[in-house]
Amino acid sequence: MAKHLVEATPAALAGSIVDLQTQLRLERFLAYEAALMDDHRYQQWHALWADGDIRYWVPCNDDDQDPMTGIAIIYDDRASLDERMMRLKDKNAHAYRPQPKLVRTISGVVPLSREDDELVVASSFVLGEMRAGLQNIWFGKCLYRLQDDPERFRIRSKKVMLLNNDEAMPNLTFLV
Repeated sequence: MAKHLVEATPAALAGSIVDLQTQLRLERFLAYEAALMDDHRYQQWHALWADGDIRYWVPCNDDDQDPMTGIAIIYDDRASLDERMMRLKDKNAHAYRPQPKLVRTISGVVPLSREDDELVVASSFVLGEMRAGLQNIWFGKCLYRLQDDPERFRIRSKKVMLLNNDEAMPNLTFLV
């Protein structure tokens, strides 16, 4: 993911892809998305996604692998994301109980490109998780494709690159 920023165009680094108002909207949108995930507000988070074809991807082992031939921790299209939302909300899904306490910090929000109404945006996060007496700290970077509607952004794709995606890890019983 650092590669995306290192190889970013001069326009991305100079801040000329979006104006300051749009940059502020992006930062607030990603903070809002994080708050919804941290508070387990699945329906509201789900409503942030665009209509049509979407992708929610957490690669395993290699951030740049081909998702069709490599292993993924999560690789959801609309149908499988809907299924994931049902499992997270199901009070009988014991693997998801008790719900973890979560708090994340979003930083380094950089628009990398813009084409028509679509923005490609990179960000970093630190996520603290407390569940059943165990604390985990997750680090990662996200790469978004966002639809810039006049009223709000909508997520077309989200790729979450966990720093430890090549290590053994516990089940993710929350949204990253």
